[in-house]
Order: sequence, then structure tokens, then C-alpha cells
Amino acid sequence: MKYVIEVRLPDGGRPPYLFLVWNTFLAWIPAGLAILLDLASLMRRSVLKSAMVLFIGLLWLFFYPNAAYMVTDLLHPFARFPISGAGRFWSDILFWDHLYTVLFTALLGLALGTVSLASVHGLVRRWLGSAAGWIFAVSVLLLSSFGIYLGRFIRFNSWDIWHRPIYILREMAVYFMDPGHLRHALAFCKWMFLLTAFSYAVAYFLGAFRLRRLSGPVPEQK
Repeated sequence: MKYVIEVRLPDGGRPPYLFLVWNTFLAWIPAGLAILLDLASLMRRSVLKSAMVLFIGLLWLFFYPNAAYMVTDLLHPFARFPISGAGRFWSDILFWDHLYTVLFTALLGLALGTVSLASVHGLVRRWLGSAAGWIFAVSVLLLSSFGIYLGRFIRFNSWDIWHRPIYILREMAVYFMDPGHLRHALAFCKWMFLLTAFSYAVAYFLGAFRLRRLSGPVPEQK
């Protein structure tokens, strides 16, 4: 028996993945802020430099989860393809068209997040040392996993922390008073952290290995 896959379009008949344009734009913001942070780090030591680095760094931290957040958009092809009848939904090439479209943007988000974190990680390592740099990188990945959870399940945005921080803290306190919600968050954040940490570690150490290969052995002085 042939099954039928139906694509449910939003109201008005718009393309089903138009939101990916906005999400992709948000994923580029941390990369842009990392560049600004690099430029600010080149300034001479001054109060203005410290203020700019702190401000841009906080902006980067708040927007950083938007990059890896795009991985969670992979749910949409499955949500938009209800199956009627018997059969294997993955046999329809249209399903794979939709899935790979979202997968491509998810990989782009992971790549942007990795490059962005590597840039800021390098600054922290140069200022505070290698150990502090890795503590910073791991902490950012943990906080980012939690930020992605807040965005996907509680529907908070990065800019909410600026214009209604008290409301967010109050809602989070109420939400996580429920042990079920807390377990749900920990289970999700665990996998999100492992995914982003693995992606970052692979890119970081491959980059470091390539850099050592390019630098080559130090010539002996006669």
C-alpha cells in the first residue's frame, strides 16, 4: 500500500522553512561579534578598551547559542510530514530534500559556533593562560547548551535578557522548581553539550595539528 506524505504549510501558504533565513542570520551574529572582539583587543590598554571588550564579550555570550540552536531545527521535517497509510516515510525523496535542507543549515550553525568560540577562546588563552582558556571554552559550551534549551522549549530569545531580565529569572525559577522539568533540561543539555564539545574539540585539535605541520621543525643553528 502506498503511503502519502503531506507537507503542512504555515498560514498563507508561505514556504515551510522561511524561518531558516532568520535563524541563519542569528547564527552569524556571534561570528561577527567575535571579529569585533578581535578588533577591540588590538586597542591600546585603556578604560575604553576594557569597557568595549566586556560589552562585546557579553553580547557574544548572549548570542552564541543561536549558532548551535539550528541543530534543533532538525525536528521540523519530521513534524511537517504526517504519515497516512502504511509504508516507510523515508522512501520518499521529498522527505530527504526537506531533511537535508535543514541539516545543511544545522551544520552551518555548528561551524559558525566553532569558529566563533575558537576566536574568543584564543583571546582568553592569550590573556589568562591555557588552563583558563579551556575552562572558559567548556563553560561557554555548557551555558550555550542551557541557552539552547531555553530557546527551544521555553521560547526565550537572546535579547530577552536585556529588556526583561527579571521576568526571565522569575519564569526560570518557577519552571525548574518542577523536578520533571529539571530532568528534562539536564537530559537535553547533556546531548547538546556533547555534540557541540565534540565538534569544537575535533576542529580545534585538527587546526592545531595542521598548524604544527605547517610550521615544520625548527632549523638547527650552526
